[in-house]
Amino acid sequence: MGHPARPGRHGRPGHLGDPVRPARRRWGDSLVVENNYGYENPTSLLLGRSVVGGATRIDVRPDGSGCDTVWESAVRSPSTVPKLSTANGLLYFYEKEPNAPGIDAWYLTAVDFRTGERRWRALTGTGPAYDNNWAPITIGPDGTAYAGVFNGIVAVRDTH
Repeated sequence: MGHPARPGRHGRPGHLGDPVRPARRRWGDSLVVENNYGYENPTSLLLGRSVVGGATRIDVRPDGSGCDTVWESAVRSPSTVPKLSTANGLLYFYEKEPNAPGIDAWYLTAVDFRTGERRWRALTGTGPAYDNNWAPITIGPDGTAYAGVFNGIVAVRDTH
């Protein structure tokens, strides 16, 4: 399983260590976990291979009596913690799907935090140089999402 995605301070994108101050109901008592089973190192994903994948949003009940699964997604994010933008309500994943011809295509994928539906994805590059190898996604003040990869840094901005 992966790590929880949490909003940053005062409703702005932030780091996982920031205290949670939910700008909308259900952000502060929710967590999103990813299944990255199968990613051991960059060679694990060569030749079109990927991880088992999947992400799940779980909400803690308001009375603290337990948790409920809100949605499950088939997104495959091998080696990064999803990042939530409280500005637009999207979770960002760095995704790699299996590919039979052996193409190693990497995408920045946006998933709706509320519904779990994929909103869009953008190809960041192909080949092992675009593996982020556990580097985080960082969201800049203008909404640009950055991820460190072996080849440098990729940057994707939602233009919608």
